[in-house]
Amino acid sequence: MTVPKIVIIGAGNVGSFSAAVMARKQLGTIYLYDILENLAVGRAMDINQGSPYLHTDSRVTGSDSLDVLDDSDIVIITAGSARHDGMSRLDLLKENLEVIKTLGAAIMFRCTKAKVLVVSNPVDVLTMYMKTSWPEMNVFGLGCSLDTMRFRFFVAESFGGSVDCSRGMVIGTHNENMIPLVNHATIGGVPIRHLLTEDTITGIVKRTRIAGTAIVHKLRVHSGFYAASHVVTQVVESMVFNRLGTFSLSVPCRGEYGYNGICLALPCVVGQEGIQRILEIDLQKVEKNSLKICAEAMTEVSSLFC
Repeated sequence: MTVPKIVIIGAGNVGSFSAAVMARKQLGTIYLYDILENLAVGRAMDINQGSPYLHTDSRVTGSDSLDVLDDSDIVIITAGSARHDGMSRLDLLKENLEVIKTLGAAIMFRCTKAKVLVVSNPVDVLTMYMKTSWPEMNVFGLGCSLDTMRFRFFVAESFGGSVDCSRGMVIGTHNENMIPLVNHATIGGVPIRHLLTEDTITGIVKRTRIAGTAIVHKLRVHSGFYAASHVVTQVVESMVFNRLGTFSLSVPCRGEYGYNGICLALPCVVGQEGIQRILEIDLQKVEKNSLKICAEAMTEVSSLFC
């Protein structure tokens, strides 16, 4: 098996912790890049020096040169500004769009066949910009995968059971319009509507939608990164080992759920080529209406760069 070359762009909290988790899982040859001189190098040194206790001989190589992108198999973009308290994800658009423009051009010059995972926010919008600007790029975004993990945690916590028994999915967009699919959520295979009260379920939905903002409010100068890094690693692991895991990722719609030309977070099967297929699941009327709101918002924001 060929060892994949994985490049993580952005040596901030999400990027560097993702590199550490991937090294522990020995997913490939891992490179960490940042535009700030020596930042990625220093983070890589710190990660590598912890390897004896992580029981891994995988190494992370830090760099401040985009040459590191050459012939990459997987590129993860975490670069850009993080949210501060009081900021929405859309507030980041102007600044992070400039970062994405530079990185997209570099990727298409140095590693045209790479699978590109966008993590930077606003993730759905930035993913759509990448696909619109470079239609041949194999790009998709983290979407609502992190929200799905949070949803599953809140369900398990409310029920008082193991997270391993909690299943669910969040779709739409990675913002306040996200749609936790309550009617598809289960605990040990049993629908949560049979196990939890409507008030409890309503609370879980609310907590899921504001979870990221609640963390930013507490941390003030940056957003959460532990959970995000684990989700990023799961997606990459599904590609590296062709696990065919299902994640709620930002993908260009080509007729799915009745939409075209925009990116939405939808259930996707992920394998060695990236997105293997998009799953169309039954949605209730209220869920369809909520997805329409997400789609209309994405169409409106696309006018900022189309």
